[in-house]
Amino acid sequence: MTKSNTWMLCGLLAMLAAPAHAGRPFTTEDAGVLEPRDCEWEGVGAQVKVTGEDTARAFSTQVACGLGWRSQLGLAYSQAKAGGETVKSLGLNGKTRLGTDSKAPLQWALAWGAATLKEPGQSHQHDTAYLNLVASHVYGNGWTAHANLGAARSRLAEQDSTTWALATEKAVGGGVDLGAELYGDDRSEPWFGLGLRWGMSDSISLNASWARQGGSKGAKLLSAGFKLAF
Repeated sequence: MTKSNTWMLCGLLAMLAAPAHAGRPFTTEDAGVLEPRDCEWEGVGAQVKVTGEDTARAFSTQVACGLGWRSQLGLAYSQAKAGGETVKSLGLNGKTRLGTDSKAPLQWALAWGAATLKEPGQSHQHDTAYLNLVASHVYGNGWTAHANLGAARSRLAEQDSTTWALATEKAVGGGVDLGAELYGDDRSEPWFGLGLRWGMSDSISLNASWARQGGSKGAKLLSAGFKLAF
């Protein structure tokens, strides 16, 4: 597997796993925090196509639970494949609401995480760590806006990045939310994405997203996932 394929797979895993599945179907994190003893199981499959490179396919699954103290904790497993090779990741992530009023229209939170990386022929090694300041604002007409600003470190790549994201979503009825986002870091072209979420019941929802990165190669990302609350 070429080095470019390796880092494409690592980048795909980072988008799927590092933000704790974020506010699926978006990469942008939201400020919502699970209540004590409430849990969620999420899964997502995705593929990325970059001009001139093998298509990368990945999946990630995660369980997260509310701990109290306005915080939640999650464990995630992810893997990505391209060119006949596989990269795997194990992640620990959490989020803490800043402020005591969980019903306020404007919410703030700190999201954090760390993950190992297992490249072909190697064992798991600590790689990624990130910290993200998150804001979400709920408006009275069905719109919600999110903003993220953070920092990430890849130990294996010896890279530090400043990350950012902006998203807006709207409840359109029938349990369906639609939204758009713009996200990226200081090392690469930004991504523009669209997402759809369908709440089938109070405990089960499905989601899907499409995103495209700027630049001459114009990487494209497709994803679909589910969430089960219990």
